[in-house]
Amino acid sequence: MHQGLTRRTLIKAMGIGAGMAVGGSFSPLAWADEQPVRGGVLRAAFAGSASDSTSVLNSTTSNLAYVRARIVWDSLAEIDNDRIVWRLMTSAEPNTDATEWTLKIRPGVTFSSGRALSAKDVFFSLKVWKSQPGSQSGWLKPLDLAASQVVDGETLRLKLNKPVGSFDLLLAQSIFIIPEGTTDLANAPGSGPYVLKSWSPEKSILQARRDYWDAARGGPWLDEIQLFAISDAAARLNGVKAGQFDYAGGMALLTARAEKGNPGLHLWHSASNEMSNLAFSMNLSKAPFNRPEVVEALKYAIDRETMVRAVTMGFGEVANDALGAGQPWFNAGLPIRHYDPEKAKSLLKRAGLADVEAAIRTSDYEYGTAESATLLLRQAKAGGFNLRLNRIPAQDYYSDFSLLLNTPLQTNLYRPMPLPVALPFYYGSGAPWPFTGPATPALDNLMNAMQAARGDALRARVADVQQWLWQQGGDAIFARIPSVAASTPAVVGVRGAGFFDYPLLRDAWLRRS
Repeated sequence: MHQGLTRRTLIKAMGIGAGMAVGGSFSPLAWADEQPVRGGVLRAAFAGSASDSTSVLNSTTSNLAYVRARIVWDSLAEIDNDRIVWRLMTSAEPNTDATEWTLKIRPGVTFSSGRALSAKDVFFSLKVWKSQPGSQSGWLKPLDLAASQVVDGETLRLKLNKPVGSFDLLLAQSIFIIPEGTTDLANAPGSGPYVLKSWSPEKSILQARRDYWDAARGGPWLDEIQLFAISDAAARLNGVKAGQFDYAGGMALLTARAEKGNPGLHLWHSASNEMSNLAFSMNLSKAPFNRPEVVEALKYAIDRETMVRAVTMGFGEVANDALGAGQPWFNAGLPIRHYDPEKAKSLLKRAGLADVEAAIRTSDYEYGTAESATLLLRQAKAGGFNLRLNRIPAQDYYSDFSLLLNTPLQTNLYRPMPLPVALPFYYGSGAPWPFTGPATPALDNLMNAMQAARGDALRARVADVQQWLWQQGGDAIFARIPSVAASTPAVVGVRGAGFFDYPLLRDAWLRRS
């Protein structure tokens, strides 16, 4: 997501462009001139999790669960190309200091149970999400529910515990809505285009609602969607090639290279603003990374261009220790850090260190994390770092929240989120996922100013935060990496809508042969 940086962009160097050369992207322009066909069954495979269940509270625990949730439970709003698309709410307006927001709820929406949506359902859902650990509670952290109220059937007044000028963006981050009073969260009715017909940890079958509130736009087009939990990326790909699946998410980048010329396979490539970011996260409260010279030295000990060539197969882009390139809020004026092992060694010498011994915690939970950690061992040695791998099984990597937030050095893959959402999610005293450790007062002041801002002022305050993180932050963000999915040529209408790896299947349909 690096916009305006004078760096080598290997995608362009290889002639790949914005995704179409590998078969397609999630842009609706790719099929805008086609008339959708109604009917058929879409079989799609994604990575699942041993903890998967039908509970709405588990909606973000795996790729498959997230995909399923997006079509069973509608959300308040969605993000598309960094813009808000209203769904179950039609507007969200702040007061003058952005400490109070008024939400208007869309009339005419019904749950699969037949019940009409009201502001009370939204308020109840916000209470449920706020009380549960997970991504949604992190996004809703500024919300003061005790001071908030339902004004009428279509109006909510939400009070915040601090000014947040981009609270509407937070509300657009998969805040799924369920009926007021729901106690069986494993069978919570949704207002989405599909209902869950049957479920097992290995397979979910979803049936189209013909009474869907948004059917005037045409969908859902399919009769049924079958979601399969397949942990191995190669098995998902082979399933598409063998006719077992129609669509498979989470392909290895090697697939994009090896299958580029296969006429029986359509490859989907994430757009620039939906690339993920690979990082080495240093906890600034843990030795040896509690010394600023060591943190800066590691940033100079990474050969970023080699990382992009080797780890992202040339499909990625060099990153410069900042999230969000390609977004309208991104600070494009940050200096560029080049590989400079001699400077790294001089920084360690300034700190009174001849070298640094450290373990890097990693896993193959996501493509690129273990690969980049292995390569870093060789690269960083020239800069005075003697690193060793602490490789964790994929299923265990995120199981210990306390360990994640107290590890001195670990690999990270940051999913794309709008910067006003992402920065307070990972940095500052209020961050739910502070991988780089506790914040300083200086960073908190910058974060508070950013969160209170709107419009042009928001862009300027984001730039301030990014400048501070570039200089003093603990994340060495070294590469932007695209995601790739595969399908048969018959699959049309799949959209990222902010989350390429958990695509929105609401408007998907199948071409007839």
